[in-house]
Amino acid sequence: MKKQLEYQLVFFYPPEKESVDFLLSKIDGEIVPVEVGIGNKGKRQVNNAMNKYNSEYRIAISDKTTLIKKEKDIIYIPLTTFSFI
Repeated sequence: MKKQLEYQLVFFYPPEKESVDFLLSKIDGEIVPVEVGIGNKGKRQVNNAMNKYNSEYRIAISDKTTLIKKEKDIIYIPLTTFSFI
């Protein structure tokens, strides 16, 4: 029998101006900042959110990458791939 892990993702928008686009709340309570970027965007907003919510990693959805990849504490997802999730 396969063991299934249960994840409940809750999307919510941070109330602060100049914040990330949205946040994910995992079932264990961990907050994951998500930034959707078209073109060149700075990392300041996401870095601030990671520090505020004590996140282990962040997700960047971008038109600048064609592969899902992880570099340090950032998971990059291509915009075209994210549109199918």
